[in-house]
Amino acid sequence: MNSQKVFVEIVAKKKGCVLCDLAIAILEELSEDLQGDLLAWDVVDLGAREGIQRHNELTRLCGRRPPTPSIVIDERIAFDNIPDFDSLASAVKEAISKRGMK
Repeated sequence: MNSQKVFVEIVAKKKGCVLCDLAIAILEELSEDLQGDLLAWDVVDLGAREGIQRHNELTRLCGRRPPTPSIVIDERIAFDNIPDFDSLASAVKEAISKRGMK
């Protein structure tokens, strides 16, 4: 995890996942809306070995297995699904404010 940025992970099967594509679009738009370099994000692709390994690591860090699809913010499960733009934007902005980043 990058300590300088809020890090959002989309837990999904990347290929053919409409919800994953929606979350990516939301995060791309949100990144443009935020001033500065405050947000980083990635897809935990459960169709790939690295994604399965990261999913297992997130299970340990979060205390429970993140469902598919879900959103993890700074190694905490934030949503057990793919939220709408406003909900995800609010959660990211809250994480930014908790770090004292503007």
